[in-house]
Parts: sequence; structure tokens; C-alpha cells
Amino acid sequence: MSLVYLWRRIHLGRGWDRVEAAILIACVLIALLGVPLAAAAGSEAYATMMARSALETASRHSTTAFLLEDAPPARVGVDGTPSVETAPVAARWALPDGRFQEARVASGLGASAGDAVIVWLDESGAVVEPPVTPLDAASAGIGVGVGVWLGAAALLAAAYLLARHLLNRARWAAWDREWERFGQDSRS
Repeated sequence: MSLVYLWRRIHLGRGWDRVEAAILIACVLIALLGVPLAAAAGSEAYATMMARSALETASRHSTTAFLLEDAPPARVGVDGTPSVETAPVAARWALPDGRFQEARVASGLGASAGDAVIVWLDESGAVVEPPVTPLDAASAGIGVGVGVWLGAAALLAAAYLLARHLLNRARWAAWDREWERFGQDSRS
């Protein structure tokens, strides 16, 4: 038994109802077909971030720096958990040639002078952000894939709701015409 045969056998459904059902089915199918496309977008984002991670890992290195001053006091949230904020604090670290370098580095709130912190340096010795990690790359890939699919699904849902609104207007207009014709028939 074919789906077309079953579709035509629905006696209670009006033509408008069949159109709405067809639009809904099309939107669901398009959303399902969008899953591989969203996965491809997420995979591409992951590959890009992993390439960036490899480049940054090759061109950056970490060293231990010691704080030269106290960081601002730590803050505690309303729920009692300590803040994970950082603040720029003066620090000093040794370079490979034996010299020392000083700069302001990010340190957790509440750190004291003399505490050790990890700093990342580029090839010129400037303080830089840590390299992108594989976990960061995976998170970005998943976020892009899910975001692309949810965006497409939201557009499809909006298109369905717009089509349903227009179909409802057509249904009400047809209903009004039927009542007018019924009124004219009952007067004759």
C-alpha cells in the first residue's frame, strides 16, 4: 500500500489540512537532512581549531613566574563559591639565557606575592594566552554543529508557523464564504 494511496484515503481532512501536513512533513525531513550538514560544519570548526592548537603549541611555551605583589582579594559569590576571576599582577620569571623578565600576568584573585603562576610566552618572549587545547577544539566543533542545526531548525519552525498562519487565514475565509452561502440558501 503506497503512502499516496493512504494520503488520499483521509476523508475527514480538508485540502488545507493536507497542505499543512505536507509542509510539516517537509520541514521535519529538511531538519533531519540538515543533521549531516551541521555535523560537517562542526567537523570543519573542530579541524580548524585543532590546526590552530598545533600551531600555537609549536610556537608557545610555558614557564613558571613568581608574583611580585599581592593580587586583589578574592570575591565570594552569593552561594558561597569563590570567584574564578583573574587580575593583572606584576610577576618575574627566568629566561632560558639566565636573564629575568618582568611583566603583568593574569593571576587568580587572592594570590599572594611569591606565589607561582604559569605564564605562556611566544617565540619573542612576550606573554600570550595559552594555546588552544583539544578540549577547546572539541567544544567549538560541537557548539558550531549544534548551533547550525538549531538555527536551521528555528528557521524551519518559523516557516511552518508562517505557513500555518496563512493557511488558517485561508480556512477562515472559506468558512466565512460557506456561512454566507448557507445564509443565502436558508433565505430562499
